[in-house]
Amino acid sequence: MQSGNSIRSLERGLSVLRTLSRLGPLTISEAAQHTKLPRQTVSRILFFLTDLGYTSRRDLDKRFEVAEAALRLTDRVHQSSWLRGTVVPIMEKLCRHVLWPVSIAQPRRLEMEILWETDAISPLVMHPAPVGLRFPLVTSIDGRVFLAFCDTEQRETLLQALLAERPEALNDIDLSQDMLEKQLQAIKVQGFYCDSMPHKGHGSLAAPVFDQNGLRGVLDIRFPSRALSLKDAVAKFADPVMQSAAEISGAFS
Repeated sequence: MQSGNSIRSLERGLSVLRTLSRLGPLTISEAAQHTKLPRQTVSRILFFLTDLGYTSRRDLDKRFEVAEAALRLTDRVHQSSWLRGTVVPIMEKLCRHVLWPVSIAQPRRLEMEILWETDAISPLVMHPAPVGLRFPLVTSIDGRVFLAFCDTEQRETLLQALLAERPEALNDIDLSQDMLEKQLQAIKVQGFYCDSMPHKGHGSLAAPVFDQNGLRGVLDIRFPSRALSLKDAVAKFADPVMQSAAEISGAFS
């Protein structure tokens, strides 16, 4: 059991963090005034939170502000709510309709990361794709859908960063940068992308998901390349996947 002092310290730390989140960057004195805690206590809390990465101190005016680590915590909570409340029921309905496994992914820096999947309820899982699995942005089907539908500035920034880090990345898909741009334009016009991943033995059909701020992620269906031709996969999956992606997107309207 935690001691009363530990619980009290946690309460004070959360009070300081909530105050910064609500009011923005504050000096130690300002944070003490708003939290009604002793200045020395607030100073100790702020430097401790900074050591942990949850706050940072600006060089210009020495004010403390909420740092990325704390923002990621709130993002995870929001994301979990978004997934469980909106996305998962639609994904499970789609999976039960088409039987093949469904997943949704978002970009994480220069990769795509699976946020949720329906492997547990699909009777046809042959290539598991667990939550948290990451794969390359430009060489994956989901990644190219994301690049096709994100805004021009974001796409250019991502591609520049990717090619600076891995100049040989386009060789993996045997495309020049001009050819990739044309492919991305074609994907955007078509509204989805279906292709095989021969080195992995499966194919995917993927479509974009939007929220009120723009592109949010990519919804896809996985199937073994030997089980379906790309033509048959498009005929079987394109409409259901795009309808489910539109249903998810519509929930944010």
